[in-house]
Amino acid sequence: MSDMPQTKAELIDRVEAGYAALEERLSHLSDAQLSARRTSTGWSAKDHVAHLAAYVYGMAALLRREPRWAAMRLDEKLVRDSQSDDEVNAVIYQQYKDRSTSEVRAAFRDAHQQMLNALNNLTDADLFKTYADYQPHDPDANNKAPVLGWIVGNTYEHYAEHRPWMEELLARQNR
Repeated sequence: MSDMPQTKAELIDRVEAGYAALEERLSHLSDAQLSARRTSTGWSAKDHVAHLAAYVYGMAALLRREPRWAAMRLDEKLVRDSQSDDEVNAVIYQQYKDRSTSEVRAAFRDAHQQMLNALNNLTDADLFKTYADYQPHDPDANNKAPVLGWIVGNTYEHYAEHRPWMEELLARQNR
């Protein structure tokens, strides 16, 4: 996470740019393209978008000082007891896998809007408070890093992380 934004305005610009780039790419795809499962994981591009939406919902709730895991529709005990992110991600996958593409796209848009609303209520200084300042009872509350890193990691950096997997799925469909 080099080159971290230093102001709320800069952060919002990056979140917006990352979201817009992904939305622009998705807008050119049909429901069939978004729903096709062609990888060993069984995830479709739609499943990646659902995954991203869940994490953005969680971060928006965190910034509102609401339970992050509840916003992601996850049981806090599951999160505490899980041995890996893969276990948590599998639950998110199960929650969304049978939803339509339009429902998943709508959830992603809604999560993004919730994130923007939460960010707009912050100050520049709020970005440098710790995770525990926002979620003192959360399993990750021992993390003393600024919440800014969590926001970046669960928005535009997360989108960039998933985009190559989605592009690989789409490339396989065109073969």
